[in-house]
Amino acid sequence: MKQRLLLCISLLALGVLLTSCDMLTSGSGSQELENTRVALAIQQTSMSMDQTRLAQAEPVLVATEPPLQPTYTAYPTYTQAVVVEPPPAQEPTTVVVEPPAPTLPPTPEPVETYEQWLKSVNILLYDDMFPFGEARVIQNAVDGLGLGKNTTNVNDAMGHLLTNMNSATPWDLIIIGAESRQNISGEYFDVLADQIDRGTAVILEVWYIDNISSGRIQPVMQRSGIAFHRDWWRDTNSNLNAYLVYLLDPTHPLFSEPNLISMLIPYDVMWVGDVGDLLKLNPGSGASLLGGTQPKEMTSYGLIAECMDGRMIWQTFSTHDYKTQEMINLWQNYITHTLKARYEYLHP
Repeated sequence: MKQRLLLCISLLALGVLLTSCDMLTSGSGSQELENTRVALAIQQTSMSMDQTRLAQAEPVLVATEPPLQPTYTAYPTYTQAVVVEPPPAQEPTTVVVEPPAPTLPPTPEPVETYEQWLKSVNILLYDDMFPFGEARVIQNAVDGLGLGKNTTNVNDAMGHLLTNMNSATPWDLIIIGAESRQNISGEYFDVLADQIDRGTAVILEVWYIDNISSGRIQPVMQRSGIAFHRDWWRDTNSNLNAYLVYLLDPTHPLFSEPNLISMLIPYDVMWVGDVGDLLKLNPGSGASLLGGTQPKEMTSYGLIAECMDGRMIWQTFSTHDYKTQEMINLWQNYITHTLKARYEYLHP
């Protein structure tokens, strides 16, 4: 390309030179025409030179960055899982584990029945009517129940009574028949309270509470839920119908097991004057009056009282003022009732 430009410039210069020579040889020609020709020649030369310079100038190339290519994200290289051959199967080893011996609950001891227990009960009996030669009502009642061999009878020996109550013998029932005009009092009731604490059943016949109600019998009465109400007195010529003992609850087991008991009627009375005491219930008491002088009075005028869940019976009239066989039957019921309550206490 440079060679072409140089060739063009040379030709233009040659043209100008020839023109100049022609003007010199032709003479005077038109001055204006000559001037015009010269101007044109100069103009053409200038244009040729400009074109030459333009041609000689290196074209400026603008570098264009190549278009961005999308980023290539390489896929994860797939690595074939190594297959591990399992070890050859082995025959399972059978381990025989002996099961532990079963733990059996302790075998409960068989509970003895009331009849079985009754064969080994311990009964302590005091009856101060022994020297009088009268019918031995309480002892006959014990023997009639087949419990004579289980009974320690001290008769009217107060010292032996106290000794036995203080002994280590586990008494199931203590019977005190204080009917004669001797007095069981003071420390006897202290020891009796101790026996009650052990759950021992008690049957107490006592006619003189009015004389000792503020003494050491008081704690026993308080625990029983009863109190002294009034004295019971009989003159020599008194109407015996005033001394009937009414059953306040005829359906109570005390009057049906093992014997059926009805109203008690005085017969061939032995005692006059102070013949007994009338009881009343304390407020909120758990005791029950089961016999009394008033047929519909349930809280006072009582002569037979039950307390301590049946383990204790109070009789506040004299046994020998009523028919012998009726009283034997009643005492058998007393004994049966209190022994059953004792059994239930030991076998809840």
